[in-house]
Amino acid sequence: MGNVNKSRRQFLITLGSSVIALGVGYFLGSVTRPAKEIISTTTKTLTKTVTTTVTATGTPTTTTTTPVAPGLSAVAQRAVAGVKELMDKGVISPGTTLRILHVAGSRANLEKAIELWKQYVPEVNVELITLGQEPDVYNKAMQEAVTKTGSFDVVTIFSTWLGDVVEAGLAKPLDAYYSKYDPGYTGPCAPIEPLGSYTTTYKGKRYALNLDSDVFTLSYRKDLLTNPEYQNEFQAQYGKQLKVPDTWEELIDMAEFFTNLNLTAPSGGKVWGAYFYAEPRFAAYITWLNIFVEAGGILFDLKTMDPKIDSPEGRYAFDIMLKLKPYMPPEAVTASWADLYDKFVKGETVFTAAWPSLTKEAHRPTSAVKDVAGSALMPGVEVEVGGTKKLIRAAPNPVNWVGVVSNYSKYPELGYLFLQFATAPDIGLEMILTGVILDPFRKCWFTEPKYRSKLVQGYGEEFVEVYMQSLGISFPDLLIRGGPEYLAKLTTNVNAVMAGTKDPETALSDTASDWDSITSKYGVDEQLAAWQGLAELFPDDVKSVWKARGYM
Repeated sequence: MGNVNKSRRQFLITLGSSVIALGVGYFLGSVTRPAKEIISTTTKTLTKTVTTTVTATGTPTTTTTTPVAPGLSAVAQRAVAGVKELMDKGVISPGTTLRILHVAGSRANLEKAIELWKQYVPEVNVELITLGQEPDVYNKAMQEAVTKTGSFDVVTIFSTWLGDVVEAGLAKPLDAYYSKYDPGYTGPCAPIEPLGSYTTTYKGKRYALNLDSDVFTLSYRKDLLTNPEYQNEFQAQYGKQLKVPDTWEELIDMAEFFTNLNLTAPSGGKVWGAYFYAEPRFAAYITWLNIFVEAGGILFDLKTMDPKIDSPEGRYAFDIMLKLKPYMPPEAVTASWADLYDKFVKGETVFTAAWPSLTKEAHRPTSAVKDVAGSALMPGVEVEVGGTKKLIRAAPNPVNWVGVVSNYSKYPELGYLFLQFATAPDIGLEMILTGVILDPFRKCWFTEPKYRSKLVQGYGEEFVEVYMQSLGISFPDLLIRGGPEYLAKLTTNVNAVMAGTKDPETALSDTASDWDSITSKYGVDEQLAAWQGLAELFPDDVKSVWKARGYM
């Protein structure tokens, strides 16, 4: 699994070839969906008797329950038993309705969780308040922090928004519920750490439950890379082997080669050598940041919080992206992030990279590449460390979805219990495999045969192996207050360079200036403390370069 540091790791999202709905984007602008629609469950009569004894001591404790149903995991059992106890005490009554605010892209995922919930808790209805785009959810959540109407009980958010919703007063602290009901955050089935911690905590307190993980992997067309005719042609033209690329430099040559072959995809469209994020609304920063970090770049000074992106590493990242541009479809610079999914699933790109859900969509029965989609580690960058060249690989972990309970909910404990049920080892895996934007986050899904076999069916054996390695080299998103603002500025400027409206030097200078302003707004000392903690979660190889260059 490579060089895994137990104090680190990961993140989110996505969609598929039909491209209807969402997954990620702080300020994503172009996904069509009704602004709001509500799906309601129906009420049934509970036929099982459940008794429970709960002990709360400030840390997860053993909870004794009479099994609610054969085979249901202990985490889910405790959630169902907790609901029964609330009903027995009169805290909630049959017919109570729980309301969940979420983005349209997770609708199928949550519908599956509700379907399973109804089998065990038919007295409690669940309504999905479905908004079309991620910014809609963010804005609605922040509005609720002001109006305090109690219009929803639970909201699913990007982990990068957690600081904002906590500071606004919306997110309810969940430590007491964690302790009382134990969501399974220790032991062999815990969320992969530090994902389970750093995406759910803020200033040392728990405010969320994991719904997702989002580490990037490289996706590629295995049929084209292993074609003997193409292998011979590539060897003759470039003097090297056609294989899964170890570096971005190698990938550029392969992208050029396949683009120039002028192949036709099953869809009838042209096959492009590459497609990496460069779009204007959200995801362009991810490609740039991956290369930047692998080249040894660091976002902020660890002593002063001064931006460090206007640097040789920043210019190198742009150099790689600009060299790739001729071999990517023009839409890579203009379309929404979802277009990358669409083109790869149709077989119109050879190399690409995205969230785990791209692989899930590529393995759907309707995918043109379901039998030939390969998975590999992200390409790396060769850098000099202590006088020796070393290949540095890193994998971005953008966003990650988490569930938050509203401080203004009439039924906060019930809201927590639904989240615990929906993310339990057994229920959570069913939820993830049913829909699009949520991806695996518990260790046992990769290691225990009964779960792993299902994961392989949904994502493929190669991906499951590669993803575990990618976790070991992954780095976190900008999980400090104002993270979406910093990254939105970077995305805008990366896209401007790719669109040809700015040169790299100007884009980096402008971004650094914008970042200084954001830091000043939130306070240098507070932001610096947060960044110092976050920097420790980067891969060991990356930190070794920072140390060699005097950054750390």
